[in-house]
This record gives sequence, C-alpha cells and structure tokens, in this order.
Amino acid sequence: MSWGIELWDQYDNVAAHTQKGIDFLERYGNFIRDRCAIESEYAGKLRRLVKSYMPKKKEEEDYQFSCQKAFRDVLTEVNDQAGQHEVVAENLTSAVTKEIVALVKDLKEERKKALQEGAKLQSSLNQQLSALDRAQKNYEKAFREAERAEDAYRKADADLNLSRADVEKQRINSSIKSHQCDDNKNEYAKQLQKANEIQTCHYQTSLPGVFHALQELDDKRIKQIENFIRKGVDIERSVFPIINKCLDGIIRAADSVDPEKDSRLVIERYKSGFSPPEDVPFEDLSNMRSGSVGSDSSSNGGGSGAIPSTISLTSSGILKSESKVGTLTAMKLKKRAGIFSIFNAGKVTFRIHKNIFPKETGENGVTNRGFVDQHVVKNAYYFQPIHFHFQFIF
Repeated sequence: MSWGIELWDQYDNVAAHTQKGIDFLERYGNFIRDRCAIESEYAGKLRRLVKSYMPKKKEEEDYQFSCQKAFRDVLTEVNDQAGQHEVVAENLTSAVTKEIVALVKDLKEERKKALQEGAKLQSSLNQQLSALDRAQKNYEKAFREAERAEDAYRKADADLNLSRADVEKQRINSSIKSHQCDDNKNEYAKQLQKANEIQTCHYQTSLPGVFHALQELDDKRIKQIENFIRKGVDIERSVFPIINKCLDGIIRAADSVDPEKDSRLVIERYKSGFSPPEDVPFEDLSNMRSGSVGSDSSSNGGGSGAIPSTISLTSSGILKSESKVGTLTAMKLKKRAGIFSIFNAGKVTFRIHKNIFPKETGENGVTNRGFVDQHVVKNAYYFQPIHFHFQFIF
C-alpha cells in the first residue's frame, strides 16, 4: 500500500508520524546505551565482589579444605562471567548503539529533504491556486461591471430624453466593459487550466513521490530496529558458551567438595596422639591422714598411705619431678572440686594408678620415674604449649 495514494490529503499527519518514529528510534538507542552501562557496571561490581572474597595469604591455610577450594573456584568462574558481561557491553556499544546514532542522523536528513520538497510543492500549488482565485475574482468583478454597463446602455437607449451623444457614450462604456470581462474571463480560464494541471501533478505525481520517500524512510527505520533487536540477541548468545563453561566449572567445584576428606584433614591437623584419660580413681582421704610422711619415704612406696609422686611436663617438653612432701601439701590444700576438673587454667593433670606400670624403685625413693620418663618423652612431640602435670598414685 502506498502512502501517496491512501494518504494523499494527510501530509501533516504523515510528517508528524515520521518524526515520532525517529524519536522512538532514538529512545531505543538510549535504552541500549543505558543497558551497556548497566552491563559494564554489573561486571565491575562482580569483579570487586570476587576480589573482596578471594582468600588472603593469612587465610591460605584454611583454604586447604575441599569446600573452601570449591568456593575459590566459584569465585574464579564468577570473575570470568563478569568478563563476558563486559564483552556484551562492548559489542552492543559498537554494533548497535553507534549504528543507531548514525541511522538517526541519516533519517533526520532524509526526512528534512523530503519535507522541504513537499513544502516546495505545496507552496507552488498554493501560489497557483492564489493566482486562480485572483483571476476568478477579477473575472467576477469585470462581469458585474459589464452587466451594469449593458443595463445602463439599454436604459439610455430607451430613454427618449437623452441625446444621441449620451446614448453613444453608454454604448461605448458597455462595449469596453464587455471586452474587459472577456479578457478577465480568458485569464481566469487560463489560470484555471494551469491550476488544474499543477494540482493534478501535485496529487498524482509530485506529492506521492514525497510520501513514498517518507514511507521508505519509515520502513527503513522499522527494519533496522528489527535488525538491532536480532543483533543484540546474537551478541548475548555469542557469550553463552563461555558462560556455560563457567557454570560447568562451578558444578565441578561443587562436585569436588569431599566431607570425608575434610574430616581426615581436620584429624591430621589437630590430632595430638594421646589416648583419652582413664577413670579417675577414688581417693580415700582418711588413709592419707593415717599415713606418715617419714615412714612413707623409707617404705619404697609400698604402704597403703603412700603420698603421690609427681612428675610435671612443662611447655618446653622437660620432665620435672616434685617432692612428695610438696605434692602432699598441695593435695591437702586442694579443693574437692579439683577431682572433677581434669583441665584447669591451662594445666592438664593426669592421675595414673600404680597398677599401670611395673614397680621400680630408685635410690632416692621415687617410684617408676625412669619408666615414666621413657613413656612420656616418647610422645612429647604431640604436646601443645601448655603445662601438663602427671600424678602417679602408688
């Protein structure tokens, strides 16, 4: 369908429509421009987010576990996704936004030329119609004057009181007016013919050409918008394979999480090598009161009122023995609640019953010291920097 035929009398509306179309194209271009800005901003924020969550050097030890390693891999893949959003923004800017700007400029120039041609044609037609209107008015005026002159001549010719000179004068005037009327009539006919020719050419040839140019301009705009939409989709689809690889990498990171492996790593990192403590023996304080310190020291540790012999392991791993008297004094001053607290103020006390080790008595009366030294030092490398206190009850 042709605008020149269907919309021959809607020149102003067609001109307004084409302007609205170009405005819409500019609006779409602004949308793509703003979207590119958002894509770039999103990519930048993703990169900053990844950077803020990437492990620091002081945290590398904690990132030996599979779940932390998987999270680090996720961050890497997210950073790669940010790069693809930057690619989308760059390609949309170069392949769509810039082309829209250039197209808008071309369409405005084409529309301006078409409207100028249309205005020129309309002005030419208006001038001819004005000339026709003037010729018609002159003809109408001359016709009325000719009629009045003819009526005056007839009245004068019928009036017997007028002289022949007056009658002749009216005749001549009527003849002049009649000739003027004929001239104006011919001019009117000439202008009418010319106006009709120009008007026919205007509405059947010239103006339809302008309408056709505007219609082509609008069709071009619509077709290009369609192409821009498709091109935007193609640009986004072009990064899908890489984004899918990033997502696959995230899935692989999730698959690499191994709870059992992490549990073994925790054991390897924090295992001390010691066995859990045995049951705490019952201490009969009445037997301790009835015993004698002097006799105990000379009885080689065999009496029922024996005083606990104490061996301490300091944070430096050095075994240290304490006197029986000092240990006994400390035990007497110790509250009953100490029996139920194995760990107290950074010091660990192990109470070991006499039946654990074979009985050995040294020259100084300290029982099982050498044997204990052998067994304690053997596992000394498992100790953390705290003070351990062993008490052996015989």
